[in-house]
Amino acid sequence: MRFTLHQLEAFVWTARLGTVHAAARHLHLTQPAVSHRIRDLEDELGIQLFERQNQRLQVTELGRNVLVYAERVMSSAQEMARLDLRQTITGLIRLGVDESCATVGMPQILKDIKDSYPALRVELTVGGGAQLLEKINSHALDAALHTGQSTQPDVTSQFIGLTEHQWIAPADLMVPEGDFLPAHALNHRIVSNAPPSTLHASASRWLASDGYPFEDYSACNSLSLMISLVVSGHAIAMLPASIARPYVAANAVKVLHAKPNVPLVPYYFSYLSHHRSDTTSRILEISTRNLQAAGFFQAMT
Repeated sequence: MRFTLHQLEAFVWTARLGTVHAAARHLHLTQPAVSHRIRDLEDELGIQLFERQNQRLQVTELGRNVLVYAERVMSSAQEMARLDLRQTITGLIRLGVDESCATVGMPQILKDIKDSYPALRVELTVGGGAQLLEKINSHALDAALHTGQSTQPDVTSQFIGLTEHQWIAPADLMVPEGDFLPAHALNHRIVSNAPPSTLHASASRWLASDGYPFEDYSACNSLSLMISLVVSGHAIAMLPASIARPYVAANAVKVLHAKPNVPLVPYYFSYLSHHRSDTTSRILEISTRNLQAAGFFQAMT
């Protein structure tokens, strides 16, 4: 029996993300290439690994058994790849992250970086997307995880996923049943980041879809304070779903079902093109893996 790491990688990421399209984007491959690798693995094993349900791929019962071993093989391969990199990835990387990433995924990301590359020092900067974009464009940062996309020729911005923004309200707020419309939002106190933040732009575009300007709001530069203001009944807010999720689960706030839908927001890993490629590629891999595991990104279909 002969199968390759590339075949196992295609299988594992398709199983994790639910579609060949999402796996192909993650692996920077074409969809036919991923499908071909999965078919070759199925032929080698003599079993069907996936079945289609509601436009998504579900791992078959036999496929789940294979997945356990495939993930072990992939983990072992990654450990082997780190044997030399633990010693060669050294120095300092100046990493910027926005507050949602810092809250949801950064503790585990920093732990994995320290465990994998103990000689690498991380200087962390937390800021808004526009601030981080300005810092990396001016070379004050080496890399950043944020919603911005640089157009500077010496900065590379790699798309890594889509994030969701939601209108959040106090759990006991009285709102009309059914869809939450832009006209409804103007009846409540709104707390938001000031421009040129991504959250302010999302709220502004949503209100503008019905012709309303976004002018009357309380400005706040802290997502943690914004969610506290919503929990306490002070205001409603548009927030990243990853930030609001634990508060929704605890019934401290509720999600308002916005109409029109709030568009998903692209998320990027930006880095100075001249920076060491082995360092940035490892930071990217660790960050993406942990953010996906934390439910930071919206599943792509």
